[in-house]
Amino acid sequence: MLLACAGCVSTTSLTSPVEGLVTVNGEPAAGVSIVFHAQQEQPEMYSRPSAKSGSDGRFRLTSVSSGDGALPGRYLITLTCRVPPAESAGGLLGGGIPDAVPADQFKGRYANPQTSGFSFEVRDTHNVVPPIDLKLP
Repeated sequence: MLLACAGCVSTTSLTSPVEGLVTVNGEPAAGVSIVFHAQQEQPEMYSRPSAKSGSDGRFRLTSVSSGDGALPGRYLITLTCRVPPAESAGGLLGGGIPDAVPADQFKGRYANPQTSGFSFEVRDTHNVVPPIDLKLP
């Protein structure tokens, strides 16, 4: 017996792999959140592929399933790196509480897609983003 799923499409058949490297002052940057913002109309589930850089500064974008990439098209890129929250006197175990919102290590410099200064065009192939070198404020 042959079973088929009419209309079933693999999400990875729509997306193209996208990988890259993030550095700060030329050194690999771990824990940087990378978000690609589509400049053209796309289905909501594909409109903001994202990744977090590993300890070596490398990343692979995810739209729907891990590492599936992004739909072909033009994107503006935002980057943030949340610093662990400071604790009040006594620490968490001593009754202290963390600050409500972790601060961005880059102080928002790269958080706005219109002003981050980074963009990339995803093509229908394996894509490698040129190294993104960030500066601390």
